Amino acid sequence: MITRRLALVFGLGLTLAACAGVNPPVERFPKISFHDQTPFQLNVGRVEVVSQYQAPAKPPHIEYDMPVSPESAVKSWVEDRLKPVGRSGILRVVIHTASATETPLKTDRGVKSVFEKQQVARVDMAVDVSLQILDEHQFVTSEVSAKIERNRTEPEGMTLDQRDKLLYDMVVDLMKGFDADISPNIRNTFGPWLGTQ
Repeated sequence: MITRRLALVFGLGLTLAACAGVNPPVERFPKISFHDQTPFQLNVGRVEVVSQYQAPAKPPHIEYDMPVSPESAVKSWVEDRLKPVGRSGILRVVIHTASATETPLKTDRGVKSVFEKQQVARVDMAVDVSLQILDEHQFVTSEVSAKIERNRTEPEGMTLDQRDKLLYDMVVDLMKGFDADISPNIRNTFGPWLGTQ
């Protein structure tokens, strides 16, 4: 009996020590990049980013609780896709919106809920961005813009890692759509400022 108690205490001690000494694995996501795309070489002296969007740090907004926020992804896009190669002039990137919200959905608590996995929340994301060419007097001489939205629902029973993966994938999809939408506008409108592609 004493041996069993000692073994139990020893085993419990090891378990507690293991729990205290080992942190649960945290899934990390790579930075969203566009290095696979040829950057736009623009005859301007510099690129500046102006964010007019201030995300509320409270529900239903979740920008503060995401692996990569839409605003961070837009800034990565700017860094990878817009290259200043001139000596004067400014390309201003204005982030009007870079939002992400999570809204609870009504669920059925009856018999149906026992047999079907229900959707418990809806996630909505949107980016609205303008690119403005400014002359030496800070006047806008040319402008293009794009606005993209995405939404998905979250099934019940998701783990935090699964939720983070869903949000990360949504931002990737959102920015792919943004890049596909604004790139032709850049080529068509910013032609006089474009270098070799």
